[in-house]
Amino acid sequence: MTYSFSVHNPVEFTDDEIADGVKFGNALQHEVLPDDEPTKLEDALAFHRTVPERIRRTSVRVRDEKGDIVASTGIRIDPEHDDNPDMIGGSVNVRSDHRRNGLGAQLFAYFVALAQREGRSRIIGGTNERIPAGAQFAKTMGAEPKQEMHLNHLPVAEVDRALMEQWVKEGPSRAEDYELFGWDGPVPEEHMENYLSMVLVMNTAPRDDLEMNDFTITAGEIREGEKQAAAIGLEHWTLVARRKSDGEWAGFHDVSWVPRDPTNVWVGATGVRPEHRGHALGKWLKAAMTLRILDQRPEANDIRTGNADSNDAMLGINKLMGYRPLLGSTTWEISTEKAAAWLAEKGIDLPQV
Repeated sequence: MTYSFSVHNPVEFTDDEIADGVKFGNALQHEVLPDDEPTKLEDALAFHRTVPERIRRTSVRVRDEKGDIVASTGIRIDPEHDDNPDMIGGSVNVRSDHRRNGLGAQLFAYFVALAQREGRSRIIGGTNERIPAGAQFAKTMGAEPKQEMHLNHLPVAEVDRALMEQWVKEGPSRAEDYELFGWDGPVPEEHMENYLSMVLVMNTAPRDDLEMNDFTITAGEIREGEKQAAAIGLEHWTLVARRKSDGEWAGFHDVSWVPRDPTNVWVGATGVRPEHRGHALGKWLKAAMTLRILDQRPEANDIRTGNADSNDAMLGINKLMGYRPLLGSTTWEISTEKAAAWLAEKGIDLPQV
């Protein structure tokens, strides 16, 4: 089989080239979550057109003799908001019928070359249990597993409504000086400052052996994300726990869904500030939101959330609610230097990118 490798600036992609990428991406998605709705071309086009101009992207595509994309990799860097300038994240994706023929290693050489071009000393990537070839590839090159996670899900038909109502009823008594409030859609301007501070509580989530700086976020980034969400019709609900005595925000929880896939509701985040823990605020937030999903999203049949396997506090709540594992994943790390040496041992030169 003869393959052609090409390096692109995604900004220059035509609609047809974006369509090729959607076809390839949907083939990978079907392998991992076969019951999920595929990405629609119109959503991909809308999302692509709202990527901020400052984002620096490079895409590498591999096509077979018929011209179909069978593998890809690439990088995405925000030069104005780069919290970990020594790291670069990405993945090497190969269609199932083209694996185990050396294509992944050749494509990885492009990724390593991109990492060197950007001056990144550490490469971070993820694999999942539905494609075991990914973990084997990571082990073979000498990458180290840094964190184990799961996509956990709660089938709506299995929600214990009585338990959720109990948690909501107990909320004001277990957290006497707290209240819940929220909004739908974009963050109201009057709440933006508090929201930016609240989101940073997610920096307290377990990272296990993955060493990285705390993330930061700006109002501009929030508005950019909202613009992209609106482009694909994404709907978003947010709940906040607030202390009544002084108005301090204590925790938050949010969910979203898209029209093309209305059966799946996705949890964005659930976080409570350390100094406000011990009042069952997490239970109250999640129960109140789950009841709203039951009442106002009748087409939904699954609620999904990603959790580190070491996040005992959140997993404890989720298990009581009935969440169970849907998809396991691993985050890997390898130094750029070690990756380049591994490729050299295999006789693979780094390409010019």
